[in-house]
Amino acid sequence: MPIWADPLDNDLTLVYIGARIGLEHGWSHIYALSLQHQLFSQMRPGVPFGDGERFLSPPPAAWLALPLTAVGPQAGFFVWLAVSVAALVAAWWLAAPGAGLVRIAWLLGAMAWYPVQYSLSLGQPVTLVLLAVVACWRLAESGRPYLAGAVLGLSVLKPQLTIAVPLVLIVAGHWRIAAGWAVTIAVLGIVSLLMVGTQGVSDYRSLLTEAQGVVNNRYFTWAFIVGPGAPSYVLEVIVIAVGGAAAYANRRAGMARLIALGLLTSMLSATYWHLQDFAILVGAAWLFIHDEPAQWQRAWLIAVALTAELAWPWGPLPVLIAVAVWFALLAIPRSSARHAQPAAL
Repeated sequence: MPIWADPLDNDLTLVYIGARIGLEHGWSHIYALSLQHQLFSQMRPGVPFGDGERFLSPPPAAWLALPLTAVGPQAGFFVWLAVSVAALVAAWWLAAPGAGLVRIAWLLGAMAWYPVQYSLSLGQPVTLVLLAVVACWRLAESGRPYLAGAVLGLSVLKPQLTIAVPLVLIVAGHWRIAAGWAVTIAVLGIVSLLMVGTQGVSDYRSLLTEAQGVVNNRYFTWAFIVGPGAPSYVLEVIVIAVGGAAAYANRRAGMARLIALGLLTSMLSATYWHLQDFAILVGAAWLFIHDEPAQWQRAWLIAVALTAELAWPWGPLPVLIAVAVWFALLAIPRSSARHAQPAAL
C-alpha cells in the first residue's frame, strides 16, 4: 500500500472534500462539480481532476468524515486507516469461525488479501460496512431483529455492497430485520434530502449519469461482460430474482447463510463495483463457514480468493465466475435439518 508517498492519493480525499464543502459552502453544494474541482486542485495541485475524482458517496459518508477536517487531510487519512483496521478486527472478533490458531489465520488471511489491502489503502468504508453486516448477524442471532436491521442500515455508507441483503431477509420471512433497516434508511434518507435540497439532488444525478459512462466503475461487474444498458439491467433483474427465489428456498436456513446469500446477490447484480469492494466477501466467507458447508464447498473459497487476488492480471471474468459458483452453492438449499440452525459461535 503506497500510502506514505502520497496519503491524499485515495478515495477518502474525495469524501474529505465533500465534508469541507458542506462546512464551508453548505450541504446543498456537496455534489457541485465546480466546488469539488476547486478544493481538489487546492489539496492536490498539479494532479488531474479526472472522471474518477468525484465525491459520489451518500451524505452520511461526508458527515462521518467531519471530525477528520479538524486534523487535516493527511492526518485524517491515517486516523481513518486506524479506524478501518479496528473495524476489520472487530468484525473478525464477532464473526470469524473456528477457535485458536484457526481464528487467527482468518484474520491474517483477511489482512493479507489484496482486495482488503486495496480497500484500506484507498480509505474506503468497506470494513465499516463489513462490521455493520456481521454485527447485524450477531444481533439477529441473539434475538434482537429490529436492532440488527438498524445496524445493517448503516451500510448506507456504501449501499451497493449490501443492497440485496434486506430483500433476501424479507423473502425468507425475517421482516423485522428488514423493518429495522428500512427505518434507519428512511431517517438517513430524509435528513439527507433536507440537507442537500433540490439543488444537491440535481447535482448528484448529474454526477451519477457521468459515473455510468466510466468503464472503470463497471469493470468488475457482469455489466462489463455483457455490455452496458439494457443487457446489464436484464442480467441485474435476473440475478436479483434468482437471489429472491433462493432466499425463499432457504427460508428455514440459518441467518448466516441468508446474509451471505444477500451479499453475493448484491455483488453479482451490481453495475457499479470495484476491486476493493470484493473485501466485503470476507464477511460472506465467515458466515458461509458458520453454516457448516461440505469440505469441497469450503475449498471453493480458495478459488474466489485467488481470482480476486489476481484480478488485475487475469481480468474480471475469473472472479465473477468464481463468485457465481459460490452463489449457486448458497442458492441450493441444504437437505439436512440440522443446518436450519446457526453454527455454534
